[in-house]
Amino acid sequence: MDASGFRSELLGQALGVPFVSYADTLYCDRAVIGGWQRTTEPIHPFTVAETMDAGWAWQIEHEHFINRGYVYSSAFISDEDARAEHLRKNPKIPGDKTRVVKFRAGRYQTLWMKNVVGIGNSAGFVEPLEATALQVICVEVSSLADSLADSLCEPTPTLIELYNRYNTAAWDDIRDFLAVHYKFNTRLDTPFWKAARNDVAMHKAQAIVDFYRENGPSVVAGAALLHPSNSFGMDGYLAMLVGQNVPHGKPWNAPPMEREFWRQRCQKLAAYAQTGMTVKEALMALRSPNLKWG
Repeated sequence: MDASGFRSELLGQALGVPFVSYADTLYCDRAVIGGWQRTTEPIHPFTVAETMDAGWAWQIEHEHFINRGYVYSSAFISDEDARAEHLRKNPKIPGDKTRVVKFRAGRYQTLWMKNVVGIGNSAGFVEPLEATALQVICVEVSSLADSLADSLCEPTPTLIELYNRYNTAAWDDIRDFLAVHYKFNTRLDTPFWKAARNDVAMHKAQAIVDFYRENGPSVVAGAALLHPSNSFGMDGYLAMLVGQNVPHGKPWNAPPMEREFWRQRCQKLAAYAQTGMTVKEALMALRSPNLKWG
């Protein structure tokens, strides 16, 4: 197993497997990373993704540290300007504690070649906009284990071909889903975001967008437009398209009874959410000597 990360020492270098670039969809190729020690800030139970001038920024919560990173395109902003924007919008980051990471978005043409299987970043990489890196590793490892078990550790050419088709499709699914994030983001009118809205290649997501524009938020065609192993599903696409107010041709004017039902449902969910623990309370409970796992 090649788990050498971006270097892809076996799959990419030793075997010379061609790299399939996602640059026509995912323009970002660098990230400036920096954070700060937590003081009085509350620990949020979610990750923030914030629109920036030439990309986007994450905020990942840790108990004692707040991790911030700005993912950007070097074609639209220099490393120093990206760093300056990052520090300007996050003044708590120490100026000497940032670093730039370069990457390329895409995957290798074949993930299992001869006796080498690429896992994780050695097989491919997409920016962490949907935090899919861990999911990809889990899918690749589990499908490899299943393949070896089913073949009695003597994998056949057809099984290897199936593994490659399944896992390269998983990478392409992520690219297509991320394309929707960029294509319909209207928060900023900087050169980067204008280019994203005008030029981002949608690939297989285009059919889903075309269906949505004509028919609105319908789940009727999900099974036909997406293959069964697509991890985002039609619900994921609808969350993005509806959430970004992408216009469609079938607006629904809900009757009063339906609106009242929805209002009550929202109230119940809000009340239920108020009964939950804060992150700090959850951490205290987990560390309690009286805790017993069921």
